[in-house]
Amino acid sequence: MELRAKDIIIKQRPIVLDPKDTLYDARNMMVRYNISRIVIVENEENTSSKIAKGVITEKDIARFLYEEAPNRRLNEIRLEEVMSKSLITAKEDDSVADCARLMLDNGISSVIVVTKVDRKTQRRRNTTVSNFMGVVTKSDLVEVCVKMEPKKEKVLASEYMTEDVFTVDEDEAIHIVLMLMADNKISRVVVIKNSRPIGIVTTHDLLPVSSLFGTGAYGRLWTTQEKEISKKREQKFIPSGIKNAFLVSDVMTKDPICISIHSKLTEAAHIMTRNKISGLPVIESNEDLAGIITKTDIVRSIAGFKK
Repeated sequence: MELRAKDIIIKQRPIVLDPKDTLYDARNMMVRYNISRIVIVENEENTSSKIAKGVITEKDIARFLYEEAPNRRLNEIRLEEVMSKSLITAKEDDSVADCARLMLDNGISSVIVVTKVDRKTQRRRNTTVSNFMGVVTKSDLVEVCVKMEPKKEKVLASEYMTEDVFTVDEDEAIHIVLMLMADNKISRVVVIKNSRPIGIVTTHDLLPVSSLFGTGAYGRLWTTQEKEISKKREQKFIPSGIKNAFLVSDVMTKDPICISIHSKLTEAAHIMTRNKISGLPVIESNEDLAGIITKTDIVRSIAGFKK
């Protein structure tokens, strides 16, 4: 019997925040619980129902720190200002393949699972309201892939891996990583030396230094002004003291887990699930970088999509 969205969320207790909570609250929750997204909910007036209002992800925070010019501390920026409000929802009886297609079609890493409230409430508000039930994430679908081994025993990770990998050297400034992530809408870059992967940097790795980069300092703000953008691209660094002192080597995960180009897709899913990671460099027999397999690639296989 095919798994449904409700079969996945029934075992979960989602971590949520209120729209009035701050970016600092979200950042701390992500670090504390090792999660990459938080749903923003409000209690429905005079009921026990919770209504999803938005979602905030690690990628949202990284993009905000690069693209915006905040002159406030993270604990002064409310989530309602920066959260993604265009929510993609799935019904509790939707299949995992339906959830996978929703994620891929909309370029998102999770779907909000809802159930509609009673008709009386809908008539009173003259609108369609949905109760927040939980979240199905790419991580959940990767776990599903592990259980599908008999169906996918002949599928290789290389069939779904991304060959064009964004890479940096270990002595690059963190700014370069933020620029790559923001400009290309990615969540990780591979650190290489002599064509071989020696580290990996994800949006989660950048959270501990986000307070520093998110606070303006005497006119040297993180900015999107074209003049400053051009200067950063030409000079390849941020001309402001301690920010420029942080290098890729300071935050990267060293000696990342890699898989062979001949490894099975389900093996990649199992490694990701067991180690709670979202991407694996794929290496040739000589250990040179050949590509990267991510949760998105595995979700693509569940949805039935090819490269």
